[in-house]
Amino acid sequence: MNQVTQTTPAHVRLRAAVGGVVATFSLFAASLVVPLAGFISGVLAPFPVAHTRIIHGRGAACIAFAGGLTAITGLFGVNAGIVYLLQCGTIALLMPELILRGQGPSRTILWTTASSLGLVSCALAVYVATGGHDLHRAAANEINASITQAVSLYEKSGVTGDDLAALKKTMGQISVLFLRIYPALATLIIAMVASVNLLLVQRFTLTRTEPPRETPALSSFRLKDALIWVLIASGFAMLASSPLVTTPALNILILVCSLYFIQGLAVVLTITARQTFGGFFRIFFWMMLVFQPYLAALVAAIGIFDLWADFRTPKTQENL
Repeated sequence: MNQVTQTTPAHVRLRAAVGGVVATFSLFAASLVVPLAGFISGVLAPFPVAHTRIIHGRGAACIAFAGGLTAITGLFGVNAGIVYLLQCGTIALLMPELILRGQGPSRTILWTTASSLGLVSCALAVYVATGGHDLHRAAANEINASITQAVSLYEKSGVTGDDLAALKKTMGQISVLFLRIYPALATLIIAMVASVNLLLVQRFTLTRTEPPRETPALSSFRLKDALIWVLIASGFAMLASSPLVTTPALNILILVCSLYFIQGLAVVLTITARQTFGGFFRIFFWMMLVFQPYLAALVAAIGIFDLWADFRTPKTQENL
């Protein structure tokens, strides 16, 4: 518990807890009411609780989380409450504990993501065991419903004829692919939500502690060298003929490539920080990354080859 928490009166902590309830409820409720536009608010929903934990202590954070969970369950039903618990629980409560114990960003995201996946897996196991549901079929139905909704939006926007037929064919292929890789997608979404909330905590919360806390920058991110063998093994496993081998291999390959993508970002940020035009280049780079998704493959390749080239170590010229 930090010094701010120790010297803050109880009524101030209680008021902060109530503010946390209102903030986390409002953000998550917006994602339920306006699913597409409210996606961002759903991502931000754990932050008020995490902020309350670091600034005002564990008790205030528990009140904020329990209050938000109760309000969401009461107004939107048990299913919405379960989704809030699974989506926000570990990120809101576990992540700040790891931060306060001195864990770095990489370990914080790793343990938070792993804990969230464990909680989701347990909930799914109970769901399947108690209701006799087919998890694979449920995932297929959810993916197909999302694809159908996307096609419907294109139809309403005026896409017809051959263009619409080509769009439906492409969406069908995407649906089949998503059905194979949804475990990796779920993992990446959880890690993304955890990362966004960690960045918010670093920017708006840790600077208010006494003394202010500093955390390593993204440019220092570096993977273990041995991870390259996981990448190679999963790549070769994709050559197998059995889906029982290729489907897990594909999910592992996606996750490992995503980690190397982050390492590639660290390399790019390190190199641009040394240049006089670094600020302009970073803005241009982020814009290109948004509008040209294929650039992500190049960034991941940079992250992979950093294992041998060590791009971030300044090269010294020898005088002959």
